Amino acid sequence: MTTAARPPLPLIPAKLAAPSIHPGLLPRPRFDEWLQRLPQVRLAVLQAPSGFGKTVLASQWAAAFAGAVAWLNLDGNDNSPRQFGRYLLNALHRQLEGGCPQCVNRAEQGDDGLDGLLTRLLAELPAEHPPLLLVLDEFEALRNREVIAALRFFLRNTPPWLTLLVCSRGLPDLGVAELRVKRQLLALDASHLAFELDEVQALLDLGLPIAINREQVERLNRRIGGWPCALQLTLQEVQTGRGMDLFLEALQLGHPYVRDYFREQVLYGLDGATQDFLQSTCLLERFSAPLADRLTDSCNGREMLENLERSGLFIQAVDPLRQWFAYHPLFASFLRNELSTHHPQRMGELHLRAAEALLEEKMAEEAARHALLAHDPQRVAQILETHGRHFYRQGRLELLQRCLAVLPESRVAESPLFTLLQAWASQNQYQSDQVERWLQAGEAVQREQFSAEQWQRIEAEYQAVRAQVAINQGDQQRAMAFARQALALEPLTMRTSRVAALSVLAESHFVQGELAKAQQQHEENVRRAQQINASHPVLWSLGQLSEIAVAQGHLQKAYNLQERALQYIEQEKLPVTPIMEFIHRVRGQVLLEWHHLDAAEQCALQGLEILDTVGDHWFLQCYVLLARVAHARGQQSQCADYIGRLKTLLAGDDYHIDWQANAHAVMLTYWDSTQDKDSIRQWLATAPPLKPGANHFAQGNARNHVRAYLALNQGDRALPILRQLQLDAERHQLVMDQNRNHILQALAYWQREERQSSLDHLHQALTLASGTGAIGSFLRLGKPLIAMLKALQHERRLDELEHQRAERLIQLAQQQRDFSRAIRITLDEAVIQDIINRPDVPELIRHSPLTRREWQVLSLIHAGLSNEQISEHLNVAPTTIKTHIRSLYQKLAITQRSEAVQLARSLLSKIQGE
Repeated sequence: MTTAARPPLPLIPAKLAAPSIHPGLLPRPRFDEWLQRLPQVRLAVLQAPSGFGKTVLASQWAAAFAGAVAWLNLDGNDNSPRQFGRYLLNALHRQLEGGCPQCVNRAEQGDDGLDGLLTRLLAELPAEHPPLLLVLDEFEALRNREVIAALRFFLRNTPPWLTLLVCSRGLPDLGVAELRVKRQLLALDASHLAFELDEVQALLDLGLPIAINREQVERLNRRIGGWPCALQLTLQEVQTGRGMDLFLEALQLGHPYVRDYFREQVLYGLDGATQDFLQSTCLLERFSAPLADRLTDSCNGREMLENLERSGLFIQAVDPLRQWFAYHPLFASFLRNELSTHHPQRMGELHLRAAEALLEEKMAEEAARHALLAHDPQRVAQILETHGRHFYRQGRLELLQRCLAVLPESRVAESPLFTLLQAWASQNQYQSDQVERWLQAGEAVQREQFSAEQWQRIEAEYQAVRAQVAINQGDQQRAMAFARQALALEPLTMRTSRVAALSVLAESHFVQGELAKAQQQHEENVRRAQQINASHPVLWSLGQLSEIAVAQGHLQKAYNLQERALQYIEQEKLPVTPIMEFIHRVRGQVLLEWHHLDAAEQCALQGLEILDTVGDHWFLQCYVLLARVAHARGQQSQCADYIGRLKTLLAGDDYHIDWQANAHAVMLTYWDSTQDKDSIRQWLATAPPLKPGANHFAQGNARNHVRAYLALNQGDRALPILRQLQLDAERHQLVMDQNRNHILQALAYWQREERQSSLDHLHQALTLASGTGAIGSFLRLGKPLIAMLKALQHERRLDELEHQRAERLIQLAQQQRDFSRAIRITLDEAVIQDIINRPDVPELIRHSPLTRREWQVLSLIHAGLSNEQISEHLNVAPTTIKTHIRSLYQKLAITQRSEAVQLARSLLSKIQGE
């Protein structure tokens, strides 16, 4: 007696259905080109770790595919050849016009093996058919060699109208290499699927109840590496701007939901050897197979790395030859947390092994970091003795500070090298008292160890540090004296000492307004620094040279110097250091002056990315640049956010007057735009004192006083400052400052209604701008610039270049969005005539023209001011304002204030381009 074969279980409909697409799903048009290529290939692969949106993208492609789509969701049960065959045949049968009934019946009976079944299927499929897409989702569930081999056979013999789309965590074993050579493969991995910045911005704009600025977007994407799963978590967790900052901190420390996801979706099911490999290598920022072997006491590092890639873990190659690898930033953070929680005793051992292995690989900086984390002062000291000079030449001052902090003070004091490194590192933190303490400690111990000639050379190197401290403190004469002592002798310990001294000398001349001397010395310093491969002083002097060029009014030359610095970074393949932020920042300032807002914003964001690990103190200048960009775009909420950050930073630390002046300038501009006169008065009460304008930051600080007085309608106090500033700027050939001073003088006289003096200065500013290229400095005046320029065109004879610049500035000023709903325009005869001459202006206004004062009152009514506020603004009696209002109502044939507002909007917006 034989037992009848059990009938197959019924098919689950959900396994044959494509996931529904969420109506609020963000479209990703950059994948459209790949979608168009689908019908041209035999196999398409979306391969990435869990949570990278493979299924979502496949669903979007399926919905947009120009043909039928068969979908199969795989799971572990599909490793049964019979079950896999049944589901595959039914998925295709439902989408084919004539179906494949014979094969479906054979599959239900179970008489054929999978190879035979797929052979019959290939024979039954039509030779010609409209395009059909077969999607196999979660392909990593298939592990049965018979099933995969049968699929490979099927794929080699499919008709040209059929494309197989596979979604998998790992690379599917389907003959990918052969198909790639034959150009029958379309493959996207995690690097393609990761969200780009614009996509992150669009998703957050779509899904969050608050506006997120670009800096937060970039910081978020650096933390998550474009991982879509983390973006979904962001949408759930963030409800406020402060909430975004807290969420970013949680990501860096290890967000609990991210930890849960990695445990459940990644670690679960991994064998012990793989988990041990992950823990042993997660402490490294990047690693190769030999490094992995050193940390794991094995010789299968290459095989393990290949297995991790094939398995679809969060690992990726970081070089074209695929020799070096790194874990996804969130996954690496997760693994480190797991290691420190469950195996804390291994941390020190692994760090020490890493330090030794990295030294053998000539990766001294990484080795030093691991020696520090291993708490091994002896190893740290050995690394510093060999590589400390290199760290300093490359600008690794933060690393030097950390290394020296673990050494006993006596160990530092007995070594001229360690003393100098410690002094320079402390100087970088503006710890002037500490600098002197370290130098004196070294002098007390070392003097007897060296001959008189040697000690003089060492002492000269110490004077170079003292010179830098003195210039930081604003004592140029003392700085120059120390610098000359340092330059008098050849250094014994660090060749960079003379380069540093010459840099201080150049900076001292720059501060004193001796631009030609400063320029010559910085150029010499670049040459000397390049000779000894000291990239940090090379970049510093190039940045200083670009600032000198800006001060001289040579913006294009400044930009070229910045380009030279960036090319030097690329040619020398320099690792990222904080000094590079300086180059991007001054580049952003030039671009902002040229009104290239997007490019200026990008420079600030690049600067913040460079400074991401060095502390908020250094973010100030980048936030200044971002605030100025936001203000120029009329993005009030974003500008307010950056202003808030600036106030916090300024309150928590002491900054050089140059940094303060830049920050105060944008804060004053913002307060003026929002009519926050109380904040302006408070600033004046505590503002940095005025000093002779021999350099751009003293000039900038003084102009801030001027802006404050002008915002408060106190032109009498502003003009004397401006006159002295202009004399100083002319004496020291500060051409860019002359240009900016003329612009502010034009505004000051305009406010006083001293028309000819205002136009004189505006004309001089335009003339200078033909050489400087200034644009942004004009636009900071806001809407009054329109009236001033129109008046200048109306009354003065401009040459062609000046006329073109005036037209360009008017156009840009018209496009600027104002923070207030009020139309902020100073009405002048030229502007009024411009309005009246327009063909769409009512005839009533042409025949009964308003007086200039009535136009001003009309504008202020539109701005929302009450009669009393208008009276105060124009400094006339309230009864006079009522008289003007009655007159303009009669002339315009209106009776209500709302009609006046509507008419003003219609007339004035035409002038402003709004």
